[in-house]
Amino acid sequence: MADRKLKDWLKTYMQYTEDTEPARLFQKWTGISVIAGALRKKICLNLGRLRVYPNLYLVFVAEPGRARKSQAIDFGVKIMSNITELVQSADATSKEALLDDLETSATDEQMPDGTLFRHSSLNIVSREFESFLGQKKENTKMLVLLTDLFDSKEIPWKYRTKHSGSNKIPSPFLNLIAATTPDSVASCFPSSAIGGGLTSRILFIWATQKYKKCSRPVNSKEIQKLEAHLIDDLFVISRMVGNYEFSKDSGEKWDNWYNEYEEDNPDRLCKDPTFNGWYSRKPSYILKVAQVCGAAKTSKLSMEWDYIQESIQLIEEIEVDMVNVFRAVGKSEVTSEIDTIFQIMNLRKAINEKELIDMTWRDLDSSKFDNVMNTVTRTGRVVKQFIGPKGEGGVWFYNADFYVKLTDEYNEKHKNK
Repeated sequence: MADRKLKDWLKTYMQYTEDTEPARLFQKWTGISVIAGALRKKICLNLGRLRVYPNLYLVFVAEPGRARKSQAIDFGVKIMSNITELVQSADATSKEALLDDLETSATDEQMPDGTLFRHSSLNIVSREFESFLGQKKENTKMLVLLTDLFDSKEIPWKYRTKHSGSNKIPSPFLNLIAATTPDSVASCFPSSAIGGGLTSRILFIWATQKYKKCSRPVNSKEIQKLEAHLIDDLFVISRMVGNYEFSKDSGEKWDNWYNEYEEDNPDRLCKDPTFNGWYSRKPSYILKVAQVCGAAKTSKLSMEWDYIQESIQLIEEIEVDMVNVFRAVGKSEVTSEIDTIFQIMNLRKAINEKELIDMTWRDLDSSKFDNVMNTVTRTGRVVKQFIGPKGEGGVWFYNADFYVKLTDEYNEKHKNK
């Protein structure tokens, strides 16, 4: 196998994207997705009677235009598109078209023992996840399909077509990277599906703002050199084939970590019960990403404890903010509007009723507005008063923490009077 030019593909990719606007988490996980897609089903981690493949379902979540989701994906796609063997599905597609793409991606790979292994490895790149999945009233089949394909079963995957009977996809491998907004998450997934099924198989990466302002990202000779090295080494990574095996030390440490892991730990980073299903799969995600961490550094198929530790750190970095992903999803008809009010109150701290209505009238008529405001004030996160922060009259709404701060300042100022 050809020598590599880089000590760590992921670290170099972060250097390559340093002077760009997307949130760093988006850039980091784009790089992880690129390597996972390059490995395809030619690589797996041997767990005795089980095998773990490096495919991932990654979904970037941020408000429109705030963290440059699509731009982050575009940098990775640019690198990946130089490896012609890496097959990509269309951004917007149907279940039938996706199955056709999987079937036509089938290829034979010679394994280290000389045998031929036929697999169907496909990368889904979707800058608008809502358009890929479809509206929640009609996307059930796509949700079920993606859920079923996630586990990369080794046996052929069978499906029926309307006209040609039953078809087989040899050993499917689906790697997905997508972008969406909190409101689109609400429109994609029925509330009954949140927490299980497909959502428990997705690594959601949340960001609130772009990394930095770059009006004209410079394509310097140094950047071009890094890009060339990234492409060359990704080609080497794409040629890897075989099974990762634990070293004695890493195997023992993994056994200890796994036996001590508690998915229902009350101190876990994301306490939202919506993610209970996600936490039951966390060990599998760690092993998937650990293969990527290893492949980023060397083509040797030895699973070292350092790779697992790095994977744990990467995943825990995104766990902290996962709670934000489903904030606009619920069974209530005003869940999304309530979330909008919370966002406004976090930003404005205090606002009078007239201005708030001016900001939200396109989504809230008077009766719905009253319903929403009654709900948010009863949560205790918003306080309704009849005086503004500077003594103004009228109806005012305060961010609760800000209101407490104002009250404490007022009491401190007047306690000796």
